[in-house]
Amino acid sequence: MAGAAGMAALMGVAGLAQYGITSQLDGVQGKEERIVVEPSLPACSKSGENCYSTGCCQVSGHKCFTKVAGRAQCNETCTAGNKGFTCDIVAPHSVPLARTLGQKLYCFSVYTENTGNFTEPSLELDLLKEQYKYGASIFACEQWDVFADVSVPLGPAGYVSIKVEDALGEFHQVRRKGTGTWVNWATFYQVWIKIREVGKWETTDYTVKLDADAVFVPQRLRDWLSSKPGDSPNGLYYENCPNVQYGLFGHLEIISNTATKVLTKYLENCHEKFAPCANDGCDWKFGAWGEDVFAQRCMDHHYVDKVEAFDVATDGACKADRPEAEKKNAKWHPEDCSQLTTATAHPFKKPKEYLKCLGEMTGQAYGV
Repeated sequence: MAGAAGMAALMGVAGLAQYGITSQLDGVQGKEERIVVEPSLPACSKSGENCYSTGCCQVSGHKCFTKVAGRAQCNETCTAGNKGFTCDIVAPHSVPLARTLGQKLYCFSVYTENTGNFTEPSLELDLLKEQYKYGASIFACEQWDVFADVSVPLGPAGYVSIKVEDALGEFHQVRRKGTGTWVNWATFYQVWIKIREVGKWETTDYTVKLDADAVFVPQRLRDWLSSKPGDSPNGLYYENCPNVQYGLFGHLEIISNTATKVLTKYLENCHEKFAPCANDGCDWKFGAWGEDVFAQRCMDHHYVDKVEAFDVATDGACKADRPEAEKKNAKWHPEDCSQLTTATAHPFKKPKEYLKCLGEMTGQAYGV
């Protein structure tokens, strides 16, 4: 039972039956019908530890490289002969392909009126209105929704956001020290419950969460997903930021159909287990959790497989995506999006700069 990948391999088709999914593949699984996955964090080794017995690393994107004398250590890269490294990779992890997937997307964003920061107003609603007007971003997906802490129209006589209620009185408990904004995991917990109720995700292959300030081109994501093998027996999600403990960065969360089924089924269980830690951080040195950490830890807890996807996004919040001269600038975003090939670019918090980047990524003209 050494971690998520080991559990997933043991569960196999039984995992599918547990979640009500039937395999669409017949016969014996070949090597080409397996998915390379990364085990969940608790089962893996910390930096500096001997990872020979686990074969995996707690830091996203790092590999367990062999050293002399039966040792191995996690690192981002490896040079043979340096510090005793021989640079073979210990125990790559894979699970059977449960079923192939198409590229139908259920995309959603969340608008928060009461952010907790009353000195710097959020422009999320303005961004969403522009996206809605042009049929861009999530509004170019096969299915989509906007959730919010209020009911608000996105256009004249148009779509109205789906309001989520603070049923447990958790939305406004803890503020971020730097920004004064409310910690958002509890809001998104209610959003995921609402997603379960609405059920649009059931007719699609992937559920995709987008931040309002993420420039998103759905067709690029579809093209990217078309080269991926499909769904694993326990579902999978894609980590998009390397060199961190939890690599599912929230501006773009890509979750397979089976993984969405698992996440929404076990929401209450995850709330019971993780809610106390989500507010004070517990074993996480960065303090209160964001919604992405809550979702990732919930999926890890229920053996959803994770896959590296460090080429799908350009994210200023991810240090690895920033140019060398901007490594310390957490507010960085590309000045020119015309050369980007990724599905997203983030963050663009003002409508004018957002539409400029969107136009450069799509070759179309947009204006505020």
